[in-house]
Amino acid sequence: MLKLNRLAIILLTLISTYPVLEISSQQRTYSPLSRFGIGEQQQIGFNSSSAMGYTGIATRSSYGLNNLNPASLTALDSLSFYFEGGISHYWQEFSYDGTSARNSDMVFDYIALGFSVSPKFSSTIGFKPITSSGYDYENVEQFESGEEAYSQLFGSGNVTQAYFGIAYQPLKSLSIGANIGYNFGSLQNTSKATFSDPNALKHGVYRETRVSSITYDFGIQYEHKLSEEKSITIGTTFRPKLALSGDTTRYVARGTTFGDNNNLFQEGTLIDTLAYAQNEYTGADYEYAASWGFGLSYKIENKLNIALDYQVESWADVNFLEKNIELQNSHRYAIGAEFIPNDRSAKSYLARIRYRAGAFYKNESIVIDDHDLYNYGITFGVGLPLKRSKTAVNIAMEFGTRDAKSNNSVSQTYGKVIASFSLHEFWFVKRKFD
Repeated sequence: MLKLNRLAIILLTLISTYPVLEISSQQRTYSPLSRFGIGEQQQIGFNSSSAMGYTGIATRSSYGLNNLNPASLTALDSLSFYFEGGISHYWQEFSYDGTSARNSDMVFDYIALGFSVSPKFSSTIGFKPITSSGYDYENVEQFESGEEAYSQLFGSGNVTQAYFGIAYQPLKSLSIGANIGYNFGSLQNTSKATFSDPNALKHGVYRETRVSSITYDFGIQYEHKLSEEKSITIGTTFRPKLALSGDTTRYVARGTTFGDNNNLFQEGTLIDTLAYAQNEYTGADYEYAASWGFGLSYKIENKLNIALDYQVESWADVNFLEKNIELQNSHRYAIGAEFIPNDRSAKSYLARIRYRAGAFYKNESIVIDDHDLYNYGITFGVGLPLKRSKTAVNIAMEFGTRDAKSNNSVSQTYGKVIASFSLHEFWFVKRKFD
């Protein structure tokens, strides 16, 4: 039986090659707000985190992986192997100046493996989305001469991270961890303008930003035992300011008939190229903000877990390719809870379910029309155990709003249904009986 389980895990890992490729190619947002910078930051939580307000900086659990603090890896069973993956169905409704649009899609969220190297060392490897761009909308601009320009703006692309993490427990109550990642992907932005003057040529601008950068972050957790079953954990995470590297292509042209997608003009209708440039960039041109995170959790083993998180990202002092974007530091607050009525109940499956809920509030890094952009929402869900093991199916729901609270009523409401599978297997123990 053990050999069959190991074979199933290996097959799942091989099959996961396709979802890994999908993570970097799917459209993860339809929001016009994703056209700024390197796209819309993706909020991804493993295991219980997505149903608990995306808390996890101070969370320690042997039931699954935690992507929010690498130090949490030492909480995994030392003789076990973990395999996790998640998918989600999301919908978004964006409104601006009296107009609105609604879109939805299903995407693959993440894939990760975790295991212990020794009783004090644990590690993980995985793939997850970092930022995404995806929008298609129209804009009308009127000039003093009375002439109007009708613009269509659309974009697509993702930045994905492949990462490796390791954690060490020098003391029974103290854990430290670190991740090293490779961010890769590209973002495409296109605008096409048609003028009210019938004799005017159409103008098009195409820009592609390709990212290829090494990243790293660190985490610490300290657990204080109040009793045999009760404990308090404090956690902190840190990501230094990171220099991004890659290259950009910018192409400006005019013609008579627009092409499809990222092709500015149909063949034979291009009149002339106004500008074309392809340049490499480094940290002197493009940076990813430094980040500090602080967390506190209270846990009654296999009964209750309450978590609080705070995170700040220092976007106000980073170099950005787009100089016309106003950036500020972002602050995120989150709270989450998990309750298990009776995880040892032999009579009631409902008593063994893990019930979860949470909420979050964040001011985004981008300023819209001199107004802060806020992102807030609620989450809830369950962890459904399979048989008498730590393997579980996790279901979460999220409802949120992004709102600039400006006169033009820039607002986006969204929702998400998340399903993840957490496979736990005693990899290094040979069973005496099948």
